[in-house]
Amino acid sequence: MALDSQSEVIGKSPNTDRKQHRSHPRLVVFLVCLVISMLMWLFIELMKDYTDEVKYQVSFINVPKDLILTNGGENQITIGMNAQGFELLAAKYSPKPRILTIDLSSLKIRPSENGYGAFLTSSKIIEQLGTQIRFQKQIAYIKPDTLFFRFSEVYRKHVPVKLNINYTLGGQFDITDTIGVSPRFVTVSSIKDIIDTLSFVSTQKLNLTQLDSSISVKVPLFKGRRAELLKYSNDSVTVSLRVEKVTEAGYTIPVSISGNGENLKIFPDKIEIICRVPLTVFPHIDASDFSAQVQYLPSLMKEKRLKVNLTRAPQRVKVLKIIPEEVEYIIIAK
Repeated sequence: MALDSQSEVIGKSPNTDRKQHRSHPRLVVFLVCLVISMLMWLFIELMKDYTDEVKYQVSFINVPKDLILTNGGENQITIGMNAQGFELLAAKYSPKPRILTIDLSSLKIRPSENGYGAFLTSSKIIEQLGTQIRFQKQIAYIKPDTLFFRFSEVYRKHVPVKLNINYTLGGQFDITDTIGVSPRFVTVSSIKDIIDTLSFVSTQKLNLTQLDSSISVKVPLFKGRRAELLKYSNDSVTVSLRVEKVTEAGYTIPVSISGNGENLKIFPDKIEIICRVPLTVFPHIDASDFSAQVQYLPSLMKEKRLKVNLTRAPQRVKVLKIIPEEVEYIIIAK
């Protein structure tokens, strides 16, 4: 009996395998047809016209001279469009920013309590935006249906540029001159509230690493959260750094006494200066290129030591240390 049962199972196995094998192609064909049907249905549906809303960012141009737009940050509008589904999808989900431009040159500006005011109705907005929207869309409505504008008089101020920089130097390299910023001053145009509190303009953060050669780079100026209310005479400045390979050197120089110090004697009367010197000028630098002095004033005679001041040093040479920084003294009676 066991053998008969086993042979019966073995006998049915090939037919079952063939049925399962035939079922796979049928399933694949069914799924392919289903996908094609869905795509055709979707294509037909997207060819139909729909009305939907699309949000756009708006920028404003041709602001009247000597006026500044104080509510320019309120620059988003919603446009109701009647168009094919394909076009609406492209308008709503385009990866590129959706920005439209409104020309303010034709505005009728009137004085108001807070400066000046004007408005633009939906019909005028549609005239300007209709040609800027891609595809064959019909604008059904705009929200808000009227744009209101507030203006203020323009105030100007000449202020210095403050450099915002972080840098690191590679190996035996150093900055051997003053960091250059050109231009060092800019004219800022804005509303009175901002101009009155403005004392400088900062650059955007500049990060430089492992510098081993001189560099000159343009850096944009920072405007912050109220950028729409600020206009600079220059939007960027050129930052220059002179980077050279340097070596450390020491020089011993005498210390002179300024003022009426005939009866003053200092100890020591010579100091050592430790410097970083560019290799290109190192052979041409010696102790005679430096000078130092202490100042003789009756008001300083209460001090036990006098501070040494370095009064002359070659350009591009960075003084690291003065040894000693203070000297003792005695007053010799006449």
